[in-house]
Amino acid sequence: MKINKFVLILSSILLLAGCNFGESTEEKLSNILTEIYDQEADYRDVQKELAETESKEQANFQKMMELTKDQKEELTTMVEDTATLLETRLTLVEKEAASINATTEDIKKINTLISETKEASEKETLKKMETSLEERITAYEEVTTNYNELADLQQNLYNMLIDESADITVIQAQVQDVNMHNEVVKKSVEKFNEATARVNEVKEEVLTSLQKDGK
Repeated sequence: MKINKFVLILSSILLLAGCNFGESTEEKLSNILTEIYDQEADYRDVQKELAETESKEQANFQKMMELTKDQKEELTTMVEDTATLLETRLTLVEKEAASINATTEDIKKINTLISETKEASEKETLKKMETSLEERITAYEEVTTNYNELADLQQNLYNMLIDESADITVIQAQVQDVNMHNEVVKKSVEKFNEATARVNEVKEEVLTSLQKDGK
């Protein structure tokens, strides 16, 4: 039995280059986007540790599958260690999520900027930026929901390995469920990374458009 390897790798919003536009719509938006980037510091900081923790947990699981229930003491120790790794990565994901969710207040500032802007073309341009950021938040919420569901399935699997009453066919079915949900998480991560790439594209388009307007 094998769990398909999966490491959660999420992309980031790119940092704006230093700029000085005066009190223009462009500068105001630039400042908001810089605030969003700064809010996501914790999100970026946990990526390496999260990937390392997931890899260790995967390696532990493969070792556990090589043990038999007759090696109960060693198996129990490994299950406990692996469960600790799972708890660690969930804590990291919580930190990551708090960082991403903190940007919602900054995104609201774009809506305020839209209200303050008189020109219809600028309103449309700013709305495009706001929409792309909101869609990224929605995509991230999907990632965390699926990721936490996957963690629950994995925790149940680890518990089964030291449950003497657990039938091998039940364990195999649980491994299959874990692998299937791995694929669900992968797809949601791909969707989030695409949404992040879209944010970075729109950011360049919007700032360039505002700069051409000379506002």
